[in-house]
Amino acid sequence: GFGSITRNSLDGVSDRDFAVEFCGAASIIMMHMSRFAEEIILWSSGEFSFIELDDAFSTGSSIMPQKKNPDLAELIRGKTGRVYGDLTTLLTLM
Repeated sequence: GFGSITRNSLDGVSDRDFAVEFCGAASIIMMHMSRFAEEIILWSSGEFSFIELDDAFSTGSSIMPQKKNPDLAELIRGKTGRVYGDLTTLLTLM
């Protein structure tokens, strides 16, 4: 049961704060992952060469066969915008 009577009936029957909190937390996590992915892309570039990605995490370039494209990091950066958009949509609909 309930502990007491709810003062606001709409808040009692249509509370969706949990969805906003989840999307907010997911957006923050994706922001950090996107920033880290950007660092991986930068560090593995030819200008820096701080790290070298294994072939399992990268693909070759069709124009430059010796170049490795960090696919996983690029996908993370691309999906981050989608999560941001989902949060914005949810906040707009609420």
